[in-house]
Amino acid sequence: MRWLGEVPIVDPVDRRNAPVLQVVMLVILGTAPPIWAYRFSLLKDIPWREDETLGFALSMGFYALAGFSLYLVRTGRFQWAVRQLMVVTAIMMLVSHANVGFTGNRFEQPLLTVWIVTTGLMIGRGAVWSMCIAVLGAFALGVRVDILSGEPASGMVTDGIVSGLMFVLITAVVDRAATALRESLAAEKQRSDQLVVSNELLEAQILERERVMEQLIHARKMEVVGRLSSGLAHDFNHLLGLVQGYAGKGLQSAEPAAMREALQGVDGASRRAAAVATRLLDFGRADARSLETIDVAAAVNDLRPMLRQLLSPDIAIDIEGPIVPVHILFDPAQFELMVLNIAANAGDAMPGGGHFSVAVDASDGQARIGFSDTGIGMNENVRRQLLEPFFTTKSRGEGTGLGLSLVASMIGDAGGSIQVTSEPGEGTELVVYLPAVGQRREAV
Repeated sequence: MRWLGEVPIVDPVDRRNAPVLQVVMLVILGTAPPIWAYRFSLLKDIPWREDETLGFALSMGFYALAGFSLYLVRTGRFQWAVRQLMVVTAIMMLVSHANVGFTGNRFEQPLLTVWIVTTGLMIGRGAVWSMCIAVLGAFALGVRVDILSGEPASGMVTDGIVSGLMFVLITAVVDRAATALRESLAAEKQRSDQLVVSNELLEAQILERERVMEQLIHARKMEVVGRLSSGLAHDFNHLLGLVQGYAGKGLQSAEPAAMREALQGVDGASRRAAAVATRLLDFGRADARSLETIDVAAAVNDLRPMLRQLLSPDIAIDIEGPIVPVHILFDPAQFELMVLNIAANAGDAMPGGGHFSVAVDASDGQARIGFSDTGIGMNENVRRQLLEPFFTTKSRGEGTGLGLSLVASMIGDAGGSIQVTSEPGEGTELVVYLPAVGQRREAV
Protein backbone atom coordinates (compact mmCIF):
# COMPACT_ATOMS: atom_id res chain seq x y z
CA MET A 1 0.00 0.00 0.00
CA ARG A 2 3.01 2.29 -0.38
CA TRP A 3 1.40 3.93 -3.41
CA LEU A 4 -1.21 5.57 -1.14
CA GLY A 5 1.53 7.81 0.23
CA GLU A 6 3.11 8.53 -3.16
CA VAL A 7 1.12 11.69 -3.89
CA PRO A 8 2.50 15.11 -5.00
CA ILE A 9 1.31 17.00 -1.89
CA VAL A 10 3.57 19.72 -0.44
CA ASP A 11 2.04 20.21 3.01
CA PRO A 12 3.44 17.53 5.38
CA VAL A 13 0.18 17.23 7.39
CA ASP A 14 -1.92 16.79 4.26
CA ARG A 15 0.60 14.28 2.94
CA ARG A 16 0.23 12.21 6.12
CA ASN A 17 -3.59 12.39 5.95
CA ALA A 18 -3.82 11.51 2.25
CA PRO A 19 -3.59 7.70 2.69
CA VAL A 20 -6.49 7.68 5.20
CA LEU A 21 -8.75 9.77 2.97
CA GLN A 22 -7.94 7.56 0.00
CA VAL A 23 -8.87 4.46 1.99
CA VAL A 24 -12.24 6.06 2.87
CA MET A 25 -12.87 6.88 -0.78
CA LEU A 26 -11.92 3.35 -1.86
CA VAL A 27 -14.29 1.87 0.73
CA ILE A 28 -17.14 4.02 -0.60
CA LEU A 29 -16.29 3.08 -4.17
CA GLY A 30 -16.14 -0.59 -3.23
CA THR A 31 -19.34 -0.84 -1.18
CA ALA A 32 -21.98 1.35 -2.84
CA PRO A 33 -22.36 -0.60 -6.13
CA PRO A 34 -22.58 -4.06 -4.50
CA ILE A 35 -25.20 -2.86 -2.02
CA TRP A 36 -27.49 -1.52 -4.71
CA ALA A 37 -26.79 -4.50 -6.96
CA TYR A 38 -27.93 -6.72 -4.09
CA ARG A 39 -31.11 -4.62 -3.76
CA PHE A 40 -31.95 -4.77 -7.44
CA SER A 41 -31.17 -8.46 -7.97
CA LEU A 42 -31.82 -10.47 -4.83
CA LEU A 43 -34.40 -8.17 -3.22
CA LYS A 44 -36.28 -7.26 -6.39
CA ASP A 45 -39.45 -8.95 -5.09
CA ILE A 46 -39.68 -6.41 -2.26
CA PRO A 47 -41.78 -3.43 -3.36
CA TRP A 48 -39.76 -0.29 -4.17
CA ARG A 49 -40.37 2.45 -1.61
CA GLU A 50 -40.62 6.08 -2.54
CA ASP A 51 -37.80 7.11 -0.20
CA GLU A 52 -35.48 4.57 -1.85
CA THR A 53 -35.40 6.68 -5.00
CA LEU A 54 -33.88 9.57 -3.04
CA GLY A 55 -31.49 7.17 -1.29
CA PHE A 56 -30.35 5.68 -4.58
CA ALA A 57 -29.80 9.12 -6.12
CA LEU A 58 -27.83 10.33 -3.10
CA SER A 59 -25.79 7.14 -2.99
CA MET A 60 -24.84 7.31 -6.66
CA GLY A 61 -24.02 11.01 -6.35
CA PHE A 62 -21.81 10.28 -3.38
CA TYR A 63 -20.21 7.41 -5.30
CA ALA A 64 -19.28 9.75 -8.16
CA LEU A 65 -18.05 12.34 -5.67
CA ALA A 66 -15.79 9.77 -3.99
CA GLY A 67 -14.23 8.86 -7.32
CA PHE A 68 -13.61 12.50 -8.19
CA SER A 69 -12.14 13.18 -4.74
CA LEU A 70 -9.79 10.23 -5.12
CA TYR A 71 -8.63 11.66 -8.44
CA LEU A 72 -7.99 15.06 -6.83
CA VAL A 73 -5.92 13.53 -4.04
CA ARG A 74 -3.85 11.48 -6.48
CA THR A 75 -3.07 14.65 -8.44
CA GLY A 76 -1.96 16.59 -5.35
CA ARG A 77 -5.09 18.71 -4.75
CA PHE A 78 -5.80 17.35 -1.29
CA GLN A 79 -7.52 20.35 0.29
CA TRP A 80 -9.77 20.81 -2.73
CA ALA A 81 -10.75 17.15 -2.54
CA VAL A 82 -11.53 17.05 1.17
CA ARG A 83 -13.33 20.42 1.23
CA GLN A 84 -15.65 19.67 -1.68
CA LEU A 85 -16.28 16.22 -0.18
CA MET A 86 -17.30 17.72 3.17
CA VAL A 87 -19.48 20.41 1.53
CA VAL A 88 -21.36 17.88 -0.58
CA THR A 89 -21.66 15.54 2.44
CA ALA A 90 -23.23 18.36 4.49
CA ILE A 91 -25.68 19.18 1.68
CA MET A 92 -26.68 15.52 1.25
CA MET A 93 -27.13 15.20 5.02
CA LEU A 94 -29.48 18.21 5.09
CA VAL A 95 -31.45 16.92 2.08
CA SER A 96 -31.77 13.44 3.60
CA HIS A 97 -33.04 14.70 6.98
CA ALA A 98 -35.42 17.15 5.28
CA ASN A 99 -36.98 14.29 3.28
CA VAL A 100 -36.73 11.23 5.52
CA GLY A 101 -36.76 12.88 8.94
CA PHE A 102 -34.68 12.50 12.09
CA THR A 103 -35.90 8.98 12.90
CA GLY A 104 -35.41 7.75 9.35
CA ASN A 105 -31.72 8.69 9.52
CA ARG A 106 -31.08 7.33 13.01
CA PHE A 107 -28.91 4.43 11.82
CA GLU A 108 -26.83 6.73 9.61
CA GLN A 109 -26.22 9.30 12.37
CA PRO A 110 -23.17 7.53 13.94
CA LEU A 111 -21.51 7.81 10.52
CA LEU A 112 -21.67 11.59 10.89
CA THR A 113 -18.96 11.27 13.57
CA VAL A 114 -16.57 10.13 10.84
CA TRP A 115 -17.16 13.34 8.88
CA ILE A 116 -16.71 15.46 12.02
CA VAL A 117 -13.36 13.79 12.75
CA THR A 118 -12.30 13.94 9.09
CA THR A 119 -13.10 17.64 8.84
CA GLY A 120 -11.29 18.46 12.10
CA LEU A 121 -8.12 16.54 11.30
CA MET A 122 -7.84 17.32 7.61
CA ILE A 123 -9.14 20.89 7.28
CA GLY A 124 -9.18 22.72 10.59
CA ARG A 125 -11.14 24.51 13.29
CA GLY A 126 -13.45 26.60 11.11
CA ALA A 127 -14.44 23.64 8.96
CA VAL A 128 -15.15 21.27 11.86
CA TRP A 129 -17.50 23.74 13.56
CA SER A 130 -19.18 24.45 10.22
CA MET A 131 -19.79 20.71 9.84
CA CYS A 132 -21.16 20.60 13.40
CA ILE A 133 -23.59 23.42 12.58
CA ALA A 134 -24.66 21.50 9.46
CA VAL A 135 -25.31 18.40 11.61
CA LEU A 136 -27.39 20.43 14.09
CA GLY A 137 -29.29 21.99 11.19
CA ALA A 138 -29.98 18.55 9.71
CA PHE A 139 -31.21 17.31 13.11
CA ALA A 140 -33.53 20.32 13.40
CA LEU A 141 -34.96 19.68 9.92
CA GLY A 142 -35.39 15.99 10.70
CA VAL A 143 -37.18 16.65 14.01
CA ARG A 144 -39.51 19.12 12.26
CA VAL A 145 -40.34 16.55 9.57
CA ASP A 146 -41.08 13.87 12.20
CA ILE A 147 -43.29 16.21 14.23
CA LEU A 148 -45.25 17.19 11.11
CA SER A 149 -45.63 13.46 10.39
CA GLY A 150 -47.39 12.95 13.74
CA GLU A 151 -44.53 11.98 16.07
CA PRO A 152 -44.77 13.30 19.70
CA ALA A 153 -43.23 16.77 19.71
CA SER A 154 -41.76 16.62 23.24
CA GLY A 155 -40.02 13.30 22.65
CA MET A 156 -38.63 14.33 19.27
CA VAL A 157 -37.34 17.70 20.54
CA THR A 158 -35.66 16.04 23.52
CA ASP A 159 -34.13 13.37 21.29
CA GLY A 160 -32.85 16.00 18.87
CA ILE A 161 -31.36 18.17 21.62
CA VAL A 162 -29.56 15.24 23.29
CA SER A 163 -28.14 14.03 19.98
CA GLY A 164 -27.10 17.57 19.07
CA LEU A 165 -25.30 18.10 22.40
CA MET A 166 -23.43 14.82 21.91
CA PHE A 167 -22.17 16.00 18.53
CA VAL A 168 -21.20 19.40 19.97
CA LEU A 169 -19.12 17.59 22.61
CA ILE A 170 -17.54 15.34 19.98
CA THR A 171 -16.74 18.40 17.85
CA ALA A 172 -15.10 20.19 20.80
CA VAL A 173 -12.88 17.19 21.56
CA VAL A 174 -11.91 16.74 17.90
CA ASP A 175 -11.22 20.47 17.57
CA ARG A 176 -8.94 20.52 20.61
CA ALA A 177 -7.06 17.38 19.57
CA ALA A 178 -6.64 18.48 15.95
CA THR A 179 -5.50 21.97 16.97
CA ALA A 180 -2.94 20.55 19.41
CA LEU A 181 -1.67 18.18 16.71
CA ARG A 182 -1.30 20.93 14.13
CA GLU A 183 0.41 23.26 16.64
CA SER A 184 2.81 20.47 17.57
CA LEU A 185 3.62 19.75 13.92
CA ALA A 186 4.06 23.48 13.21
CA ALA A 187 6.42 23.83 16.18
CA GLU A 188 8.37 20.79 15.03
CA LYS A 189 8.64 22.21 11.51
CA GLN A 190 9.80 25.55 12.93
CA ARG A 191 12.46 23.78 15.01
CA SER A 192 13.53 21.82 11.96
CA ASP A 193 13.82 25.01 9.90
CA GLN A 194 15.82 26.65 12.71
CA LEU A 195 18.14 23.64 12.82
CA VAL A 196 18.72 23.91 9.07
CA VAL A 197 19.53 27.62 9.40
CA SER A 198 21.78 26.97 12.42
CA ASN A 199 23.56 24.18 10.55
CA GLU A 200 24.17 26.43 7.54
CA LEU A 201 25.43 29.20 9.85
CA LEU A 202 27.71 26.75 11.66
CA GLU A 203 29.13 25.45 8.38
CA ALA A 204 29.79 29.04 7.28
CA GLN A 205 31.50 29.79 10.60
CA ILE A 206 33.66 26.66 10.30
CA LEU A 207 34.72 27.64 6.77
CA GLU A 208 35.46 31.18 7.94
CA ARG A 209 37.48 29.86 10.87
CA GLU A 210 39.50 27.64 8.54
CA ARG A 211 40.11 30.59 6.21
CA VAL A 212 41.21 32.87 9.06
CA MET A 213 43.40 30.11 10.49
CA GLU A 214 45.13 29.67 7.13
CA GLN A 215 45.72 33.42 6.96
CA LEU A 216 47.13 33.48 10.50
CA ILE A 217 49.42 30.55 9.76
CA HIS A 218 50.70 32.22 6.61
CA ALA A 219 51.17 35.52 8.48
CA ARG A 220 53.16 33.72 11.15
CA LYS A 221 55.23 32.05 8.42
CA MET A 222 56.06 35.46 7.04
CA GLU A 223 57.03 36.64 10.51
CA VAL A 224 59.40 33.69 10.90
CA VAL A 225 60.74 34.26 7.37
CA GLY A 226 61.53 37.82 8.38
CA ARG A 227 63.51 36.57 11.35
CA LEU A 228 65.34 34.08 9.14
CA SER A 229 66.22 36.73 6.60
CA SER A 230 69.04 38.29 8.62
CA GLY A 231 70.80 34.94 9.00
CA LEU A 232 70.17 34.05 5.39
CA ALA A 233 71.58 37.39 4.26
CA HIS A 234 74.82 36.52 6.06
CA ASP A 235 74.85 33.11 4.33
CA PHE A 236 74.21 34.66 0.93
CA ASN A 237 76.99 37.19 1.48
CA HIS A 238 79.31 34.33 2.37
CA LEU A 239 78.24 32.32 -0.69
CA LEU A 240 78.58 35.36 -2.97
CA GLY A 241 82.05 35.91 -1.55
CA LEU A 242 82.91 32.33 -2.48
CA VAL A 243 81.54 32.84 -5.99
CA GLN A 244 83.56 36.02 -6.41
CA GLY A 245 86.69 34.33 -5.04
CA TYR A 246 86.40 31.36 -7.38
CA ALA A 247 85.60 33.66 -10.29
CA GLY A 248 88.65 35.81 -9.54
CA LYS A 249 90.81 32.71 -9.24
CA GLY A 250 89.59 31.49 -12.60
CA LEU A 251 90.18 34.84 -14.26
CA GLN A 252 93.74 35.00 -12.94
CA SER A 253 94.63 31.49 -14.13
CA ALA A 254 95.33 30.49 -17.69
CA GLU A 255 95.46 26.76 -17.01
CA PRO A 256 92.36 24.71 -17.92
CA ALA A 257 92.57 22.56 -14.77
CA ALA A 258 92.63 25.60 -12.47
CA MET A 259 89.80 27.25 -14.40
CA ARG A 260 87.75 24.03 -14.20
CA GLU A 261 88.33 23.86 -10.43
CA ALA A 262 87.25 27.49 -10.09
CA LEU A 263 84.08 26.89 -12.13
CA GLN A 264 83.23 23.84 -10.00
CA GLY A 265 83.60 26.01 -6.91
CA VAL A 266 81.28 28.63 -8.41
CA ASP A 267 78.76 25.91 -9.30
CA GLY A 268 78.81 24.41 -5.78
CA ALA A 269 78.38 27.79 -4.08
CA SER A 270 75.51 28.76 -6.42
CA ARG A 271 73.77 25.43 -5.78
CA ARG A 272 73.98 25.99 -2.03
CA ALA A 273 72.52 29.48 -2.47
CA ALA A 274 69.69 28.12 -4.66
CA ALA A 275 68.91 25.41 -2.10
CA VAL A 276 68.66 27.97 0.71
CA ALA A 277 66.39 30.23 -1.38
CA THR A 278 64.16 27.31 -2.44
CA ARG A 279 63.81 26.14 1.14
CA LEU A 280 62.75 29.61 2.25
CA LEU A 281 60.28 30.01 -0.64
CA ASP A 282 58.74 26.58 0.03
CA PHE A 283 58.30 27.46 3.68
CA GLY A 284 56.64 30.80 2.93
CA ARG A 285 54.22 29.48 0.29
CA ALA A 286 50.51 29.78 1.29
CA ASP A 287 49.49 26.29 0.21
CA ALA A 288 46.37 24.49 1.44
CA ARG A 289 46.77 22.08 4.32
CA SER A 290 47.99 18.66 3.12
CA LEU A 291 48.44 15.77 5.53
CA GLU A 292 51.41 13.45 5.07
CA THR A 293 53.06 10.74 7.11
CA ILE A 294 56.20 12.36 8.54
CA ASP A 295 59.30 10.84 10.15
CA VAL A 296 59.49 13.23 13.11
CA ALA A 297 63.22 12.98 13.87
CA ALA A 298 64.16 13.23 10.18
CA ALA A 299 61.91 16.27 9.72
CA VAL A 300 63.47 18.01 12.72
CA ASN A 301 66.98 17.20 11.46
CA ASP A 302 66.07 18.65 8.06
CA LEU A 303 65.28 21.90 9.87
CA ARG A 304 68.68 22.12 11.53
CA PRO A 305 70.05 24.67 8.98
CA MET A 306 67.00 26.88 9.41
CA LEU A 307 67.21 26.55 13.20
CA ARG A 308 70.81 27.57 12.99
CA GLN A 309 69.85 30.69 11.05
CA LEU A 310 66.92 31.45 13.38
CA LEU A 311 68.87 31.22 16.64
CA SER A 312 71.86 33.35 17.57
CA PRO A 313 75.36 31.83 17.14
CA ASP A 314 75.86 31.60 20.92
CA ILE A 315 72.92 29.18 21.29
CA ALA A 316 73.89 25.52 20.96
CA ILE A 317 71.44 23.22 19.17
CA ASP A 318 71.02 19.55 20.04
CA ILE A 319 68.62 17.13 18.29
CA GLU A 320 68.08 13.63 19.67
CA GLY A 321 66.13 11.01 17.73
CA PRO A 322 64.87 7.52 18.60
CA ILE A 323 66.46 4.30 17.41
CA VAL A 324 63.22 3.30 15.62
CA PRO A 325 61.68 6.06 13.44
CA VAL A 326 58.51 7.66 14.81
CA HIS A 327 55.88 8.75 12.28
CA ILE A 328 52.95 11.16 12.60
CA LEU A 329 50.20 12.35 10.25
CA PHE A 330 50.75 16.10 9.86
CA ASP A 331 51.04 18.85 7.30
CA PRO A 332 54.80 19.21 6.57
CA ALA A 333 54.68 23.00 6.25
CA GLN A 334 52.73 23.31 9.49
CA PHE A 335 55.17 20.96 11.22
CA GLU A 336 58.07 23.18 10.16
CA LEU A 337 56.17 26.24 11.35
CA MET A 338 55.47 24.57 14.70
CA VAL A 339 59.15 23.72 15.29
CA LEU A 340 60.40 27.14 14.16
CA ASN A 341 57.82 28.99 16.28
CA ILE A 342 58.83 27.07 19.40
CA ALA A 343 62.51 27.59 18.58
CA ALA A 344 61.96 31.32 18.02
CA ASN A 345 60.34 31.67 21.45
CA ALA A 346 63.19 29.69 22.99
CA GLY A 347 65.71 31.99 21.30
CA ASP A 348 63.93 35.06 22.70
CA ALA A 349 64.23 33.54 26.17
CA MET A 350 68.03 33.20 25.80
CA PRO A 351 69.29 36.70 24.83
CA GLY A 352 72.71 35.92 26.29
CA GLY A 353 73.06 32.50 24.68
CA GLY A 354 72.32 29.03 25.97
CA HIS A 355 71.26 25.59 24.86
CA PHE A 356 68.21 24.54 22.79
CA SER A 357 67.44 20.85 22.42
CA VAL A 358 64.82 18.74 20.67
CA ALA A 359 64.21 15.13 21.75
CA VAL A 360 61.94 12.75 19.82
CA ASP A 361 60.64 9.43 21.12
CA ALA A 362 57.45 7.35 21.24
CA SER A 363 55.30 6.07 24.08
CA ASP A 364 51.83 4.44 24.29
CA GLY A 365 51.04 5.00 20.62
CA GLN A 366 52.04 8.66 20.73
CA ALA A 367 54.97 10.59 19.35
CA ARG A 368 56.62 12.75 22.01
CA ILE A 369 58.54 15.81 20.84
CA GLY A 370 60.28 17.60 23.68
CA PHE A 371 61.66 21.14 23.27
CA SER A 372 63.79 22.56 26.07
CA ASP A 373 65.88 25.66 26.57
CA THR A 374 68.09 27.14 29.28
CA GLY A 375 66.44 30.55 29.11
CA ILE A 376 64.92 32.85 31.69
CA GLY A 377 61.85 30.66 32.25
CA MET A 378 58.45 32.01 33.23
CA ASN A 379 56.18 32.33 36.25
CA GLU A 380 52.85 30.58 36.70
CA ASN A 381 50.79 33.52 35.43
CA VAL A 382 52.72 33.69 32.14
CA ARG A 383 52.74 29.90 31.80
CA ARG A 384 48.95 29.76 32.20
CA GLN A 385 48.38 32.31 29.39
CA LEU A 386 51.22 31.17 27.14
CA LEU A 387 49.02 29.42 24.55
CA GLU A 388 46.26 32.05 24.46
CA PRO A 389 45.88 34.12 21.26
CA PHE A 390 47.54 37.56 21.30
CA PHE A 391 49.25 36.99 24.65
CA THR A 392 52.85 38.20 24.57
CA THR A 393 55.45 39.38 27.07
CA LYS A 394 57.24 41.42 24.41
CA SER A 395 57.01 45.17 23.98
CA ARG A 396 54.45 46.71 21.64
CA GLY A 397 55.42 46.12 18.01
CA GLU A 398 57.86 43.30 18.81
CA GLY A 399 55.45 40.37 18.91
CA THR A 400 51.96 39.39 17.73
CA GLY A 401 51.19 36.84 20.44
CA LEU A 402 50.01 34.41 17.75
CA GLY A 403 52.95 32.03 17.44
CA LEU A 404 52.32 29.55 20.24
CA SER A 405 48.52 29.89 20.02
CA LEU A 406 48.75 28.77 16.37
CA VAL A 407 51.03 25.94 17.44
CA ALA A 408 48.46 24.81 20.01
CA SER A 409 45.66 25.06 17.42
CA MET A 410 47.55 22.98 14.84
CA ILE A 411 48.40 20.35 17.45
CA GLY A 412 44.78 20.21 18.61
CA ASP A 413 43.53 19.80 15.03
CA ALA A 414 45.88 16.81 14.66
CA GLY A 415 44.45 15.17 17.80
CA GLY A 416 47.45 15.99 19.96
CA SER A 417 48.22 17.98 23.09
CA ILE A 418 50.90 20.28 24.44
CA GLN A 419 52.41 20.48 27.92
CA VAL A 420 54.52 23.34 29.30
CA THR A 421 56.87 23.14 32.30
CA SER A 422 58.82 26.20 33.41
CA GLU A 423 60.11 28.08 36.42
CA PRO A 424 61.72 31.53 36.55
CA GLY A 425 65.46 31.24 35.92
CA GLU A 426 65.33 27.50 35.20
CA GLY A 427 64.44 27.43 31.53
CA THR A 428 61.39 25.96 29.82
CA GLU A 429 60.38 22.52 28.59
CA LEU A 430 57.58 22.29 26.07
CA VAL A 431 56.39 18.77 25.17
CA VAL A 432 54.16 18.03 22.17
CA TYR A 433 52.20 14.75 22.03
CA LEU A 434 50.81 13.62 18.67
CA PRO A 435 49.16 10.33 17.56
CA ALA A 436 51.79 8.05 16.04
CA VAL A 437 51.21 6.12 12.81
CA GLY A 438 53.03 3.06 11.50
CA GLN A 439 53.66 3.96 7.85
CA ARG A 440 56.56 5.75 6.30
CA ARG A 441 56.11 9.00 4.46
CA GLU A 442 53.26 9.01 1.95
CA ALA A 443 50.65 11.49 0.86
CA VAL A 444 47.13 10.86 2.10
